[in-house]
Amino acid sequence: MKRIAPVKKETPTSKTSGDEQRFNQETVRSVVTSLLRDRQKDKQQALPAVDLDELRAALDELPTINATKVVSLHRRIVNGDYKVDSDRLAKKLMELEASLDSY
Repeated sequence: MKRIAPVKKETPTSKTSGDEQRFNQETVRSVVTSLLRDRQKDKQQALPAVDLDELRAALDELPTINATKVVSLHRRIVNGDYKVDSDRLAKKLMELEASLDSY
């Protein structure tokens, strides 16, 4: 049986809303349902074995996505309203680089 590598769970910076939780649950349910349907259709073909419980656990480990924030940011970028603060970006990159050096 093929093993799926565990995904490191990130700590969300903000609380997730009920809509986001529902979106994530619906996404997981949709993926698993699709896999089950495809697996039943292709029983005659040699497919790699997939442990659906393990897949669901791996999907549950994925960080949640704030779809509202993503859409809002996308609109700002498309409209040209999103401006990058280059000084702040440079500072964050230097902090990241310094944190990586400590390992």
